[in-house]
Amino acid sequence: MNDWNDRPDPFDDGYDSAHDPASDWADAPADPVADEGQWVDYREPMSGRKRLVIVLASILALVVFAAGATYVWVQRQIDPPGAAGEVVEVEIVSGSTTEDIGRVLHDNDVIASASVWNYWTRLNDKGPFQAGLYEFQRNSSFDEAVAVLEGGPRPPETDSLTIPEGLTIPEIVARLSDPELGIERWDAAVLTEALASGEIRSRYQPADQPSMEGMLFPDTYQVADDADERTFLRRLVTELDNTLFGLDVETVAPQFGLTPYEIVVVASLIEEEARVPEERPMIARVIYNRLEQGIPLGIDATSRYEAEISGRSRDDFDFDSDSPYNTRRVAGLPPTPIAAAGRASIAAALAPAEGDWIYYVLADEAGNHVFTESFSEFNRAKAECKRKGLGCG
Repeated sequence: MNDWNDRPDPFDDGYDSAHDPASDWADAPADPVADEGQWVDYREPMSGRKRLVIVLASILALVVFAAGATYVWVQRQIDPPGAAGEVVEVEIVSGSTTEDIGRVLHDNDVIASASVWNYWTRLNDKGPFQAGLYEFQRNSSFDEAVAVLEGGPRPPETDSLTIPEGLTIPEIVARLSDPELGIERWDAAVLTEALASGEIRSRYQPADQPSMEGMLFPDTYQVADDADERTFLRRLVTELDNTLFGLDVETVAPQFGLTPYEIVVVASLIEEEARVPEERPMIARVIYNRLEQGIPLGIDATSRYEAEISGRSRDDFDFDSDSPYNTRRVAGLPPTPIAAAGRASIAAALAPAEGDWIYYVLADEAGNHVFTESFSEFNRAKAECKRKGLGCG
């Protein structure tokens, strides 16, 4: 029966004996890797967290790099490489702020950056600094520049001049304008005009007293290159005022019944009469004793001054004159000082020695005097002075 034959063979495994499986392998490529199109490279997708970490790490690396580069740059501005350069003179004008100074230093190639200087000086609390002339080196570090500024400005160029004690106004003017003894650029006419202008006065000078005689303090001075005549004359008057104030003239002068100005007059007499420093207080006492007793002072130096201001020779005394400077005839103090008194003479006028003397006579060529209250002793001393040829007239 055909039905049996049509049943499937229970032992049939589906294998086609006519098909050779080796043929399938024969069609495959010899090297699977060689034909990439035949393979798929599978990677697990990156998580969002991992991607964020990578981005942040990259940004951090850039920030660190930028910060490092900035730090190096800033340090090179604060302390530039290489040796310091040539010396340059820089003027810091009055009123300059630390920021202003930074710009000036940068403009003169002293420092590398004015902007970094501003932050650095604030951070390190540097400044303020004095105005004046400084000497810096180009290509300096901030520390080096600050060290120069903290050292203070260079002292201005100065000339030194000395005004000796005992000079009169004409003599002082001549000395100040002398090319060798004074200041070559100063003019005698300018000095004289300034003294006569009334613009320069002592605080102790009477309002009705125009003469500046005795108001210019004698001393040694350093004069800056830019100082002019009027500025220096004011300085001399200020020095006198400071000296009088320091010696407490306003308190002491009334004890002698005098004004501070009259103390200067007395000091000028002492200056002209004393040759030995120790005798200054003794001469002061003779002057005060004579003033108290109403006796004319009899100081020939006042007549010498009268001769000078009258246009005569200083040795052309006029003892018959009614001039208030003729202290042989006119009692009391002369109306003005007769010369520039130094500190020692002013101090002697404010602190006279104790004694009853009303006479003094030159005793020797060294300038020592004989002091006495006896008229007979005075005459003997005067005769001896004449005998020695010391100039007692």
